[in-house]
Amino acid sequence: MEIRPIKKSEWELLLRFNGEEYSPRHILTNKIYYDWQFDNFANPDHDFYSTLGLFGKNGEIMGTFGRFPAPYSAYGKTVMGNCLANLIVKKNLRALGYGYLLLERAGAEGDIAIDHTVNETAWPMFMKAGWEGENLKRYLYIINSKNDLYDVPAAGLATISAGDFGFERIQKFDDTIDAFWERMCGRYPITIARTAQYLNWRYAENPLANYDQFVVKKGLEIKALVVMRVEDVKKDTGPTGIRVGRIVDFVSDDESQTFALFRAVEFCRKEQIDFLDYFESGNFHRKALLETGFVDGDDTPYDLIPLLFNPISIKRTHLNFVVKKKSHFPLKDWYTTKGGGDMDRPY
Repeated sequence: MEIRPIKKSEWELLLRFNGEEYSPRHILTNKIYYDWQFDNFANPDHDFYSTLGLFGKNGEIMGTFGRFPAPYSAYGKTVMGNCLANLIVKKNLRALGYGYLLLERAGAEGDIAIDHTVNETAWPMFMKAGWEGENLKRYLYIINSKNDLYDVPAAGLATISAGDFGFERIQKFDDTIDAFWERMCGRYPITIARTAQYLNWRYAENPLANYDQFVVKKGLEIKALVVMRVEDVKKDTGPTGIRVGRIVDFVSDDESQTFALFRAVEFCRKEQIDFLDYFESGNFHRKALLETGFVDGDDTPYDLIPLLFNPISIKRTHLNFVVKKKSHFPLKDWYTTKGGGDMDRPY
């Protein structure tokens, strides 16, 4: 067996493997998505996907571990991180340690290694390999108190003074967001670097998903960034008419965070959204979220509201993340959201 990055010229082999191990309509069989996710702006060699492949003696793919590089801010320094996704090997090899070998190889590369939504089966293997992790905290803002998903109290109507702040929609990111990030990165000890290059790739130029991107400004200075995605909830039988606002990324200074969240809620009210949710690690914005009218998604009865909506699924009750212990960065210093890794997929 050989472990190495998969050549882009080996797409047909990869497509066959993913179609057999997942399903023929899985997102990982979509070449547009795959090229975007695993041959991104930070990929050092565009003849290869950044994905690791486990190859048999005849050149067939026996397993994969998706990964894509991205710059991270770690205590004021920019380092290269590896974001990992979808570790899988063929069923007949799963008890032979090949998954562990892929995990060891992926975790040894880069200054930082992080994975999201690790399933219950793989979690013990990550822990054995020296990773650590926890669930992300979910917050909910209820606009419509009753629909086919839930019957819970709605958030109270509130107002907030705009003061000197403005809330603007933007289409692309430029060097003004780089200046904003230089000021903000100290607030989040370890997190993906929200540079213009990263944000344009991740959100503005995403080939399959549409995002609503907003900044809070005070004069000409950016004070906060809010990235949202609206999802229409579907059952296997079709649309339900329920709409969800997902805050997938949020970066703000102390002064403007409540205003930014309030304006995000206002946008969702105008768009006839039923409720919003937001996931974060740590407690970086908890106080502002609760002040704005968000509730803790782990509290009853809000913990019964599903996380996945296309189609609705109650199989997953939490989102999590894991990081490699080699970095010796405490979990409380990590900031990641639903926009991190590959948690927010088009389907």
